[in-house]
Amino acid sequence: MKLLSILATVRESGNSALASRYIAQELDASLEILRLTDLDIEPCKACYACLFGEDCKIDDDVDRVYDRIGETDMVLIASPIYWLDATGSFKALLDRQFMAVPHLEEFSGKKSAIITSHGFKNLRGWASSTHLVFARSLQLNVLANMEINAGLPGEILTERENIEKLDKIVEAFKNGEKVRSENQCPVCLNTTFRVESGIRCPVCGSELDDDLNLVEKGERLERDWVNEHFFTRLVEMKEDYGDKIDEIKKSVDEILNN
Repeated sequence: MKLLSILATVRESGNSALASRYIAQELDASLEILRLTDLDIEPCKACYACLFGEDCKIDDDVDRVYDRIGETDMVLIASPIYWLDATGSFKALLDRQFMAVPHLEEFSGKKSAIITSHGFKNLRGWASSTHLVFARSLQLNVLANMEINAGLPGEILTERENIEKLDKIVEAFKNGEKVRSENQCPVCLNTTFRVESGIRCPVCGSELDDDLNLVEKGERLERDWVNEHFFTRLVEMKEDYGDKIDEIKKSVDEILNN
């Protein structure tokens, strides 16, 4: 059994790496650590070529990430919070997710979990939601989305509460059952919400009541939604832009040269 841990931090023995080693040890699984900071991940050019069946025009290491995910049994996403959100290397990878579309059938249902470490509980921000979007867009089966208070290297293994959270991830990997923590979306385990005539989860689109109980289940980032959004709506939008590009350029020139 193999566990792939995707880290977005340069610390060799930081909390993300230590948590990965602990979970692999408890699962008696072989561990591969894929450190995004060691890879060349360029910004997306938003050309949409990949949605039209073409290879990505950027020659970098993004395909290496998908190759590793395809070869593993379980995926752990473990990364700290920088300025309330995920780190820059992680967000760069997330922006390239159009390239993952050909792999979705292969990745669908593969067990995964998320660890987002933070130094201050009142500055947790929305990084765990960013990590969750990555996992759900790949169609991974997210079994746990843990926010863990561990700012200094090693703290993730020195506090009893932290060990208990890691053990919950271990059990989730073993039994394949989701672990919903307090104040998480009952559908996707997201931790941040929008107030829009009620409470809505921005990750899965579910409508929730004031106690975060499910009112209406959303389907955002599920397989049918991805197919509809990527291969119909975005393709139509790109084609529509091609039909109107001369008109748009003319209007822009008139406004800016006025």
